[in-house]
Amino acid sequence: MSAYAIRYVDRAAQRKATMAAPQRASLEELEKRLSLNPYGSPATSNRDNSWSAAFKGGFITYVVSNRHVVINVVNLVAL
Repeated sequence: MSAYAIRYVDRAAQRKATMAAPQRASLEELEKRLSLNPYGSPATSNRDNSWSAAFKGGFITYVVSNRHVVINVVNLVAL
């Protein structure tokens, strides 16, 4: 199975760009896990075709395109 590509919408990409290094490293670890299985742990279904997953210092909300093997991050919240 191919790994999923991860794309960020503009607002989420801007938030990612301003994250501190430790927070960004935690997010990058999450991205690695999700790219292999966007439906596995720590993913949580939001029951509206979107998923959420937490990392140290925040969480993302995303939708998955199995047709294009892409995860589209639609929101990133840094806590």
